[in-house]
Amino acid sequence: MSVIGDKRREQFLRAGGEAWTIYDVAKEAGVSAKTVSRVLNEKSGVSDETRERILSIMRAVDYHPHIGARGLRGKLRGCIGLTVPAPLDVVPVNQAFFLWLFAELYRAFGIRGEYLCFDMNPYFGGRETDYARGFWEKLFKACVIAGPLSHNDTILERIHRSGMPYMAMGRLDSLPECSCATVDYEEGARISTRFLLDRGHRRIAMLKAFAEFQPGVERRRGYTKALEEDGIAVDEHLIRSATFGARNIADMVYRLLSDPTVTALIDSSATEDATSLREGARRAGRVPGKDFEIVAWTYADNAAVLHEASAHVWLPVREAATEGIEQLAAWVEGERSGPIQVIHRPILNETVANGEVPKPKRLFELLD
Repeated sequence: MSVIGDKRREQFLRAGGEAWTIYDVAKEAGVSAKTVSRVLNEKSGVSDETRERILSIMRAVDYHPHIGARGLRGKLRGCIGLTVPAPLDVVPVNQAFFLWLFAELYRAFGIRGEYLCFDMNPYFGGRETDYARGFWEKLFKACVIAGPLSHNDTILERIHRSGMPYMAMGRLDSLPECSCATVDYEEGARISTRFLLDRGHRRIAMLKAFAEFQPGVERRRGYTKALEEDGIAVDEHLIRSATFGARNIADMVYRLLSDPTVTALIDSSATEDATSLREGARRAGRVPGKDFEIVAWTYADNAAVLHEASAHVWLPVREAATEGIEQLAAWVEGERSGPIQVIHRPILNETVANGEVPKPKRLFELLD
């Protein structure tokens, strides 16, 4: 049974569901605002029953404390925030990439005297929380959303409707007008598949990442489109989703290449892990560059993930993010309006520098 009736809840849900104040919660719970404050700050002096009643009401109405109001006495103002839309244990964004992002944000905002705030753990305590809490709690006045978005994400639309400046490092099919700075992953998959088709391959396997996320949807769509252009039906057995684990990648490559009819592989796993690719091929009794061709994806320009690869597809994620941050700064300064739409095209390179991408260049860590 709901702690607060739907009708009563609707009376208070103003401005898109963000208008509940500490006084509204206190009134609904039949307590003082001071008692609600004690619960918010996890202080003692409140009975377990009262504490749970207050927390239940907060959950029912999606209440968030107003951090900006808390800081009025200290004359704090909103920060430029960065948050992650996926848990880092699921999508392990490389620490070096976050350091690079910090440098870019400092260059665009810090030198103008803006505060920078990183919300690196909106999934604390194993609980799935709203990655936009910095917006709702009035801590952020603008925000960069770093990382892949779930294909069924609903939070981004709320951010978009709020009118606050933001930039997501990804897109959503459900919100094509969203403010973003990203790479066209669908085009990356299409040109990878097209390259192999033009070389005579018909049984092309794909190793892809982000099974539950929008970039995974885009990878599959680009692969499918290219095959359909040549009248080739998609074989579900030729598509494998990988996690960010070396053993998992090797296992998925092994399974794909164990099919002797497969003559080409697209590595869009986002891991840039040559060792696992070779291990999976070895277990299947295959040799890249000899009995099958491979197109590998990389986040570094003119660098080889796998020197046996027939081609590499460069995804200019950093370059898109840099341009997006610059446009976000202009939006915050009132020099332009939103939303931002920065979409960089992937580049297919048949000739790249010798050697392999060094670990610090990776966007994602390997988990095992």
